Amino acid sequence: MKKVLFVCLVLVVLTGCVPQQIKPDDKVASNLAATLTITPLVIKSPAEPYQPPDPNAPTKTPDPAVPTLTPTITLTPTVTPTATLDPEDPVSFLGDPWFRDKFVNGSNFFLYDEPQSSYRVDNNQMILVAKKANNFETWSLASGSMYNFYLETTGTFGDECSGKDRYGLIFRAPDTSEGYLISISCDGSFRLSTWENKKEEYTSIKPWTTSEYINTGPSGENRLGIKTNGSTLTGFINGHQVFEINDSTFGQGRFGVLVAATNTPGFTVYISEVVYWKLK
Repeated sequence: MKKVLFVCLVLVVLTGCVPQQIKPDDKVASNLAATLTITPLVIKSPAEPYQPPDPNAPTKTPDPAVPTLTPTITLTPTVTPTATLDPEDPVSFLGDPWFRDKFVNGSNFFLYDEPQSSYRVDNNQMILVAKKANNFETWSLASGSMYNFYLETTGTFGDECSGKDRYGLIFRAPDTSEGYLISISCDGSFRLSTWENKKEEYTSIKPWTTSEYINTGPSGENRLGIKTNGSTLTGFINGHQVFEINDSTFGQGRFGVLVAATNTPGFTVYISEVVYWKLK
């Protein structure tokens, strides 16, 4: 099938995106701790005028059968459960990341709005919209170039999605028009591919493959990660390794996020974080 290149009208030097048409070839633990509210025990004495003691009054001996009780309050510490990461999850052992964008502002990615798609930042999220259900994959790149790294994004499918409506990452992009593409779809599949713009050639390295680790359907949240070590490319979904492949189509390059719709016009994805670690 003929591959049709869809070129973004806006290109910038440090950040950019190139939308293109590619036809397909075919849960964090919640904080459950309750808040303990305690009302202190208050003992009040009635307000009475002072009366001097009567020297002729008989002396009272305390009744040993009635003990004097001192009220006490015992506080039980609130315990907040901590999510346990799989020991194979890169996030569990890589330490502090080199880069983390939680979208306080939109300074790290190229934001735009055009007839095919839009990328904007609002309320600490990057919102990706595929306006047309025509399999165009568009992306937005960040600045910086990497070779060996672990790159991960956390995203949530919108209220409407089905089939191969998808989002993902572009990485090792030598320019704004080509690179590796890894995607995760609403129906619970993932794919790794390349788009070589100079050849107008699309190659599916890892065809659509179903994964039990994907949270599917509307509002499904997932962490999608890719690790590169020379020509070895390793994919992760929610901390679980799902493939390892050798391919050397692209070397060092930029990274970004992508979106495409197959079934749902206006398919929307909410990206809450993009993070990476540089590896040796």
